[in-house]
Amino acid sequence: MKAQFEKVTVPEGASWQFMLRELDAIPFEWHFHPEYELTLTLNSTGERYIGDSIEKYGEQDLVLTGPNLPHTWQSSCSLDKNCSQVVYVLWFSQQWADSLTRQFPEFSGLPQLLAAAHRGIAFPDKTAGKLSPIFQKLPDANSVEKLLILLTLLDELIHSTHEPLASSHFESASVHFHQQEVLTTVLAKIHKDYRQVLLLEDMAAMANMSVSSFVRFFKRHMKQSFNQYLTQIRIGHACQLLIRTRSPVSLIADQSGFGNQSNFNRLFKKYRNMTPAEFRNRYR
Repeated sequence: MKAQFEKVTVPEGASWQFMLRELDAIPFEWHFHPEYELTLTLNSTGERYIGDSIEKYGEQDLVLTGPNLPHTWQSSCSLDKNCSQVVYVLWFSQQWADSLTRQFPEFSGLPQLLAAAHRGIAFPDKTAGKLSPIFQKLPDANSVEKLLILLTLLDELIHSTHEPLASSHFESASVHFHQQEVLTTVLAKIHKDYRQVLLLEDMAAMANMSVSSFVRFFKRHMKQSFNQYLTQIRIGHACQLLIRTRSPVSLIADQSGFGNQSNFNRLFKKYRNMTPAEFRNRYR
């Protein structure tokens, strides 16, 4: 499954977006978007993919991700087989957060929290358990009540401990609106066609830039080079296949966009610090 751009549409009369998902299983849907995303996952266990981080998750998984950071959850089972897996998803923009901190000094700690979220951050079970009843009020709340709930959640998270998820080599950055359109086009191309040969010169032309300008543009916003990012997207896809299928490593290498298995093995070990076979055994 390729990662894809997810367009977040703010409803009329609101300044941010909320969605409740109730599922039999959470599929692997690697995606990215310019907004921050606060996610609480309940009654589910499986793997969580945030940038180059892959970790097991369980009940009451609470995570905040930053702009343009690829992420997804993939469940293996419901903890209570008689109930759906539930995901509360809250999206808000950098502009919304900046406005909040300008107008309300009570949220002076928010920029620090959001800066950490550019690598994705996970909150402890204690925090998730405390905030879960507040999340559960969202579906029946009106627009004003929803806003107050979001502010309450952010206030609690500002004062909570948290752990970074993606490495410092896979850190997103806030992007100005007019530059975000260009970046979205580039990222969408990478995630759609990661199996194909993608040349730096072609990507620069797509962005209407010289190669040198594109190199600087991409690294400034994605904190890594274009080729490093492309390799990590391919490896992330390969990791999902290694965990969830019994396909031969040679086939997974081909399905993930690597020219040959030896190149795949070399790059996989460079970025994951283990061979594909060792990675598969670890998750089995």
